Amino acid sequence: MPEPNPVLAFLADLTPWVAIGIAVLAIMAACKKGLTKPSIPQNAPVTKPGKWAWIAVAVLWVVVMLNYFDRQLLAVLNTSMTEGPGCIEMTQAQFGIVTSAFLIVYAALSPVGGYLADRFSRSFIIMCSLVVWSIVTWMTGKSESYEELIFWRAMMGVSEAFYIPAALALITDYHRGGTRSLATGLHMSGIYAGQVLAGCGAMMAGDPCQLGWRLTFELFGFVGVAYGLIVLFFLRDPKAEEAAAAATEETVKEAAPAVPEFTMGQMLKSIFTGRGMYLLLLMISFAGFANWFLLGWYPRLLQDMFGISEAEAGPQATFWINIAKYISVLACAVIADRWYLRNKNARAYVPGIAFCIAGPCVLLAMMFGTGIGLGAVLALVAMQGVAQGSMDATLMPVLRSTIDERFAATGYGLLNLTSVGAGALVSWLGGMLKDAGTPLSAVLSLAGVLMMLCGIILFLLPKKKEA
Repeated sequence: MPEPNPVLAFLADLTPWVAIGIAVLAIMAACKKGLTKPSIPQNAPVTKPGKWAWIAVAVLWVVVMLNYFDRQLLAVLNTSMTEGPGCIEMTQAQFGIVTSAFLIVYAALSPVGGYLADRFSRSFIIMCSLVVWSIVTWMTGKSESYEELIFWRAMMGVSEAFYIPAALALITDYHRGGTRSLATGLHMSGIYAGQVLAGCGAMMAGDPCQLGWRLTFELFGFVGVAYGLIVLFFLRDPKAEEAAAAATEETVKEAAPAVPEFTMGQMLKSIFTGRGMYLLLLMISFAGFANWFLLGWYPRLLQDMFGISEAEAGPQATFWINIAKYISVLACAVIADRWYLRNKNARAYVPGIAFCIAGPCVLLAMMFGTGIGLGAVLALVAMQGVAQGSMDATLMPVLRSTIDERFAATGYGLLNLTSVGAGALVSWLGGMLKDAGTPLSAVLSLAGVLMMLCGIILFLLPKKKEA
């Protein structure tokens, strides 16, 4: 195994010290600005979102890109981490448990992260999440045993559980009218950029860079804390008048009075009034089964089906499906926002149509497999990316139109709990079945069926009245 680059290794080793400095600055800033989330008044002048609304989207795009880079990198470097020099010896079932450890903690704490984001400064919670993410990414590369690796991946779940609910709630606080799906979609496109970048992580760890999987993780831990300075200076909660000024006349009229004090029980009672939230939870569990399986096992599935190397399977598994997601999350955001002007159910119908098409495509890819070739399989499975992208662009807007908007972060945390819980199950299931000799394609076929059910459920959501 080649010696690590001394300059890169030095930079990586600065990570914990930079993280401490950023954390101190974030706490000082929070004490100065206050930790309370600003309330939004019922009535305010109607204007377009201001510059800080779009700055928030841009800043958070990089944060979510780093989050998903780390998640996908683990799957891409499966072979390097489990076999050969410098590896941590484990079976594929054990590797699945490593992924599941992250997902279980992430799922369990997502509602907690959402609740805190509905009570306190969302920008401060995001800042804390990024600092923890950076340390945990760095420590993943430092892990020397299977038990250490499980611990640090579980800690990653703590970090990321506090990010997505707070980030999407912050963005949709700023964007309360006709730009809501577009702003959400632009942010979520960072997910797919991170997953594509993770595909290149195999080339960083192996040929041609030869950094090794450990230094690759350590370096991106440093990148995370360095970017923390940007987040600290350019991300802020909207002031009450700014958030309200971004509203349309419709949302201003419908907005409920701000209530800063409420219990978890009161929030849950409100969220689960009516059937809308129950249907969203069922839909997100089916979608999560498919999405998390592909995130965790798609590179290995391609290796098994077509006999290609890890360095080739990693980019192929991450590039095409995430390009599809990237295009879809932006295109479907625009389509949903424009269609919404004529049909208030459009933000549910757009992903519903996409899932009804994507499910059969995935089934065809797995049924015919090697007979149709690698290119055809990549193209058909990429349709899952189209469906996932359309859902990512519209899920928070759909949620905010289904439940009380004051509890949007908590509601999204509950959806994350369900989605990621399904992901933890499928991560473990994939490894267990592979060790037992069952092809991974069988699990993906089941996911195709569940995707079709997702589409049907989205059409069954409570209908919104025309304005």
